[in-house]
Amino acid sequence: MTISGDDSGAGVRRQLVVPDFFDGAEAMREVFADRVGRARSLGPEEFVWDYWHVPGQYTYIRTFGDRYFPDELTGSLLDRLRRWGLETLGCGSITPPWLSYYVDGCVQELHADVPHGPWAYVFSLTHWDQRGFSGGETEMLRPEVLDFWRGLDANRALDGGDLVERIVPEFNQLTVFDARIPHGVREVRGTHDPLDSRVVMHGWFEYPGLRVSDDLDERARMSLELAAAMLPRRLARHEGLTGLLTVRLDFGGDGEVRHARVLSNTLIPASGAPEAPGPPAATVLEALADVKVPGASEASWAVVPLRMPAGT
Repeated sequence: MTISGDDSGAGVRRQLVVPDFFDGAEAMREVFADRVGRARSLGPEEFVWDYWHVPGQYTYIRTFGDRYFPDELTGSLLDRLRRWGLETLGCGSITPPWLSYYVDGCVQELHADVPHGPWAYVFSLTHWDQRGFSGGETEMLRPEVLDFWRGLDANRALDGGDLVERIVPEFNQLTVFDARIPHGVREVRGTHDPLDSRVVMHGWFEYPGLRVSDDLDERARMSLELAAAMLPRRLARHEGLTGLLTVRLDFGGDGEVRHARVLSNTLIPASGAPEAPGPPAATVLEALADVKVPGASEASWAVVPLRMPAGT
């Protein structure tokens, strides 16, 4: 059996940035431009926007992203997100997306999306290279800030770039990040035109359940569910873990694991202990390596999730 992913003891991921994500991005942008760019239009599609304002926290214009575009375009994007999420993160379900645009004064102050899902996503329809505004970047607190005192160098001054990481929303770029990390959107300044604004689809990947290939039957699923249920006990020596780990298992025709690979790993010791987060992932990989499922073929696979603390 081969093991890959976090078996080296590293690999906890905060974010992923994927350029050129969707081949229908230009068509979606054209729909947006056509609808917000019409002069004196009275079409019903012009009146779907909500001015979302929570004083001191959120200000931007939003609508339901899964209802704004033609069904074929929307379905293709959401299918692409789900497939990518399952293959890359082990998370194959998403919440309904929002479509939002940001003009002068629009902002998201720092916040965390803990209840919504383990990973937040932002798909950009912004013509970033042609923009006439400042701001609009996604901001995330850096790891050094989240564990500020441990690595503080008292002889070195800090500025904004040392405290906050900024990710620009390039056109047709997917940005995915750990939704627990405090994040926001830098205030946009300099434009009142929706055609020259920060335009994004955004939402969350949902917490996953066990996923298996279609050829695996209920007996195989029960074997995997039993193995998953034992994982928190195997991690008992790693106190205070919080986060999500997903592992893809590929089986042989004999039902044994041929390959195990970590997909998502956001496991962090909430106690702030200096232990590297890699060993828990290695422990899980070793435990799942012993799984054997009945009725497997050379094409059988499963994605096994582990959410910590257990029972959350």
